[in-house]
Amino acid sequence: MHERGANYLALWLLALAFGWLEAATVIYLREVYLRLGNSVESYPFALVSLPTRLIAIEVVREACTIVLMGAVAWLAGRRTADRIGAFLIVFGIWDVIYYVALRLLVGWPGSLATWDILFLIPLPWVGPVWAPATVAAIFIVAGSYLFRTPERPRDYRQKDIAILLASAIVVVGAFLVQWRVVIDQRLPKDFPAWLFWTGIVLGMGWFVRLERRVM
Repeated sequence: MHERGANYLALWLLALAFGWLEAATVIYLREVYLRLGNSVESYPFALVSLPTRLIAIEVVREACTIVLMGAVAWLAGRRTADRIGAFLIVFGIWDVIYYVALRLLVGWPGSLATWDILFLIPLPWVGPVWAPATVAAIFIVAGSYLFRTPERPRDYRQKDIAILLASAIVVVGAFLVQWRVVIDQRLPKDFPAWLFWTGIVLGMGWFVRLERRVM
């Protein structure tokens, strides 16, 4: 139990540092964008106007970030449950600290309603800050539970996995709805919150049902 607690703390420390590094990287990109003669008011949606080489580097960096978090999660756990939990913990904390650090360093985002580009793989993901922050909070809670209870008997069937994956796809789909607007360097007008919450409620509801089923 002592070792489990130490590993849990280590995941938090790594994710906190990683979130700050992510924010620093974005600040550097922001400076590059401004040095190209652009206005900060249109940031971050006009990031697609950066030189193609820089966009390609950013896409690879994002992919490497996911690989790194996956590798950390694999090393942190011994079972499927705690490895998935570790990944969710690191991802969630990383995302929250990213926004907190940006707010502290450059005063962005102005509010939870501020629009942001989340990822560029395979298309630009876009949404108000509250949406990824919600996902991050859920990741931290669910991930912590899985990581701290790896020995608990679980019976996840193919149907269950398919439903959880479907809920994740629905949430991602909500972020991808406005991808063409981002390519055109325009600010989205609305976010499909109904689609987002459908995926969230389905995924969380089914997850809780599964965990209660095997108690």
